[in-house]
Amino acid sequence: MPRLPTTIAIATSRLSLAAHGLMAAPVVGLVAVVAPPWAGVLAVMVLGGVLVTLAMQRVRGELRGIPKVTGGVVWCWRDKAGQAWRPVSLHCDYLGPLLIGLRVEGRRLWLWPDSSDAESLRRLRRELLPLP
Repeated sequence: MPRLPTTIAIATSRLSLAAHGLMAAPVVGLVAVVAPPWAGVLAVMVLGGVLVTLAMQRVRGELRGIPKVTGGVVWCWRDKAGQAWRPVSLHCDYLGPLLIGLRVEGRRLWLWPDSSDAESLRRLRRELLPLP
């Protein structure tokens, strides 16, 4: 019996933004304590700008894996639910218990636990296991 296509809706991860913010916060705190006040204010503004830029540049869309009869999977991507699926090249760089690192058409895509629902991420991991 042929396997069903795997479709995963990918959203912006709040965990990713929180991790970036938590790594930068001690540096900003150190600058605020050691440097003049204007440097602390500048560091806070730069951190806020970087986090906003990260949030706006996050990839959102849907990824679909369609199993072929001969073996392997054809991967397709669409940015919005109403658009047509377009075939893409997909390479899995990292497959861990919490994170999945993908390259979709050369773009880096990190899937965190809150990037999609747990069942979709589990099915995606199962599809990615045979990939090099």
